Amino acid sequence: MGVQVFEAEVETDAVMRLRAAGANWARVRAMWKLIERERRTPPVYDWTVTDWLFGDTTAAGMRNVASVYANPPWAAPTECGPVADEHMDRYAALWTALVERYDGDGVDDAPNGALVRYWQVSNEPDFDPTVASDEGDYGGCFGHQPDAYAEHVAVAYRAAKAADPTVQVGIGPFAYDRFTAQSAPPGWSATPGPFVHDFAQRAMEHLHRAYPQDRDLPFFDFVGLHNYNDNGHFWDGPERPLQTELVGKVARFRSEQLALPAVYDVRALPIMVSETGLASSPSDEFTERSEALQAMYVTQTLVRALAADVLAVIWYTARDNIFGDCVPPHWDWLTFGLMRSDAYRQALTTRCPIHPWVDEYDLSLGPASPRPALQALSVLTERLAGTAFDRQLTAAETSDPAIEAYRFLEPGGGAVLAAWTTSGERLGRRGVEPAHARWSVTAEQVWPWSGRLRVTDHLGSYRQLGAADERAVEVLLGQEPVFVSSTP
Repeated sequence: MGVQVFEAEVETDAVMRLRAAGANWARVRAMWKLIERERRTPPVYDWTVTDWLFGDTTAAGMRNVASVYANPPWAAPTECGPVADEHMDRYAALWTALVERYDGDGVDDAPNGALVRYWQVSNEPDFDPTVASDEGDYGGCFGHQPDAYAEHVAVAYRAAKAADPTVQVGIGPFAYDRFTAQSAPPGWSATPGPFVHDFAQRAMEHLHRAYPQDRDLPFFDFVGLHNYNDNGHFWDGPERPLQTELVGKVARFRSEQLALPAVYDVRALPIMVSETGLASSPSDEFTERSEALQAMYVTQTLVRALAADVLAVIWYTARDNIFGDCVPPHWDWLTFGLMRSDAYRQALTTRCPIHPWVDEYDLSLGPASPRPALQALSVLTERLAGTAFDRQLTAAETSDPAIEAYRFLEPGGGAVLAAWTTSGERLGRRGVEPAHARWSVTAEQVWPWSGRLRVTDHLGSYRQLGAADERAVEVLLGQEPVFVSSTP
């Protein structure tokens, strides 16, 4: 489990707070426009930002996954799209230089020991700028050009492997959400957005048709996927609570995008959920947002990611980093951070002093003031440390389809349950009441059985229930996640 870390975070104690909470991955970025500002021969690279960022996360003991994007003006007509053909050799050279500097092999390495073993080609490349209206991209904008993106993946892969054959290169990450009206799958009921539903499939198809029998196929080692709660329950399986939200999305993406009959099948490759998150504010007419709901979602989405057997799951983001103007809608200032940010507070007070919650933004604990969401991460990593995911319990086992429960096995032979209720809608949707349920937990579900249960909520408070002679212990559940285990 990890967190997106931007450059400003390493100027504070944010990284150490994340590590202390159990985050062991850091998602970082390498922006080409900052590394190679001018075209010179031979290339001249400025490693100031990447050495600093990658070095601090490495020193904190975190495993880096770096997303490479942001073309310099001389290399491409747009920052987010395809590199001009005449500059693709420089794109390849960038990838070779990046991997060589951060592979830790003792040759031309960064002087501060910065290490990156996982790399991603762009960020949300399935964004289609031709249908995006006035919405800006999120790093990539190849949505209407999947073949061009596929070629960039092939170039990046070959260049990276030339520097270090053991480095891991990922295709994507794909947003795979908010689909364009032209590409939306049957049953998609959300407002159309800028992302192309079958983009990943078309890019992978191009690679296999353009390079048949190539020894480097499929030109990637893992697949990146993003997941947010806004449309999450579109992916639910036909029966609640199985394949809920992220679990369902990973399953659908794997089956619908990672295989094309008679062309390719890469379903066995690992998937990395390199962004997931829920904003704590501001609320609007459709959605209630709060720090309490955000903390619940930290536990829910990370448990679901473990159940989906992904390579890693990355929370977006360490601290608040989205700034808007002062004209409503104020969701331009969505606060996804596990911690508050002094930069965010400064932007509020200097740019928007009449912002509706400018006086409520508390930095009393410093420039990386933790939210309950950070505590939720800490509790989850402590409670599930060393366990292995076993399976999701069925509605027949919980006696209520509103109960979403997952079992994890401890090294010593015990079992831990993570559970909460789900209404079938996104967290915070207006007009939807949270579900509640009574669950009779039995020895078949958690062991070793003593008749007594320890129930720990997602923020670390706990209570004991039951008596030694009881055959089942009733637990009252709401949308707040709990961890249930047997106690002597």
